[in-house]
Amino acid sequence: MKKTIIIIASIVIAIIVIIFALYVYSYTQIQVSLIDVTSVDVELENLSLPTLLKLGIDILSGNWIEAAVSIIAGINLELVFGLSNNGLLPVYIPELSYDLFLNGVSIGAGYSELNTTINPGEIKQIPLSQIIQKENLIPAIDSIINTEGIVDIGVSGIAYFELWGRSIPIPFESTQQISIVDEIQKQLEKQI
Repeated sequence: MKKTIIIIASIVIAIIVIIFALYVYSYTQIQVSLIDVTSVDVELENLSLPTLLKLGIDILSGNWIEAAVSIIAGINLELVFGLSNNGLLPVYIPELSYDLFLNGVSIGAGYSELNTTINPGEIKQIPLSQIIQKENLIPAIDSIINTEGIVDIGVSGIAYFELWGRSIPIPFESTQQISIVDEIQKQLEKQI
């Protein structure tokens, strides 16, 4: 009788350990990355006559990238994050927070409540909007000019997942590259 109780207790403990191990394994198989920047909407300053004259003078003097960047009022980005679950059990992700970088220069942070479950083998694309005001863009302007308008958009953050009522962080880092000059040109063409 005692031997039977020990065997049953051992089996129950083994099952609990296996289930726990499967959960832990599933959560270690979560991957988060910035997979795309689907929309870059560059807002321009009001193109008044003095602004256009300054822009023309800067372009004639060879400072065309500096001139183009100087008329930016803000940038609206549509960032697409990819969340994948290569584990064996569904994983619940309640939130995502990140710091945003342009060419390695920190320009702000973002946060989103996701409240999503990712099933095994599933990849979810989560679009998030990020608005960058001119005052936040100023520290990165020199690097944008130095790279002739090529911008590496980088995110470094944490996706949180729930495991038995506890929030556990999953750190991630990712980058995507865009040409801000092309986006400014598109906006100028729309306004002209």
